Amino acid sequence: MKGKREIADILFASFCLVVVGTCAMALGQQAPAEKPNELVVGKLIYVASMPNGLDQWIIDSLRRWGKYKVTSNAEGVDLVIQAVNSQKELRLETRAGTAQPKGADRPHLPGSKSKSDELPPLSISVTDWVTSQTVWQADILDRKQKKDETAPAAGPLTKIYARSMTSDQLAQKVVAKLREYEEGLEKSAPGKN
Repeated sequence: MKGKREIADILFASFCLVVVGTCAMALGQQAPAEKPNELVVGKLIYVASMPNGLDQWIIDSLRRWGKYKVTSNAEGVDLVIQAVNSQKELRLETRAGTAQPKGADRPHLPGSKSKSDELPPLSISVTDWVTSQTVWQADILDRKQKKDETAPAAGPLTKIYARSMTSDQLAQKVVAKLREYEEGLEKSAPGKN
């Protein structure tokens, strides 16, 4: 009887050690940290060619800011800035089994939005080169901001009202909005105060 009691005590002690060891390992492991936004940690940036020499003005503004090192080679960079002319994007729809330009033969109805209201004439985006995910985008609108409209926040998707702006003024506005958003991200990043 005494031998059975000793075996039971040994088994119980072994079980307790396994449970305590497993709990200690589980507590010691940390959850994987969320990857910081590439705008905050990125260093090397490439600016693709843009209409009206806008790319050169953006490069100049980025260099004056000093956050990123601008390069002329897109390979291996952290971030890519590019412009997309959304008015030139071909959007297709299928009619009678054939792909045709969307809305090509349909007149706009009175009171409906025109094509210029649907899409911004130009959209500038910053893309993470590794993941190809857009981390920031500014839609450039060819109009002035209305008095009753609130100023767009410098978030991951923002608007810039560019009526009567020159390329250098637009580039300064684009980089200022990007900088405002990046600095907000940097302040809210874990470990930053």
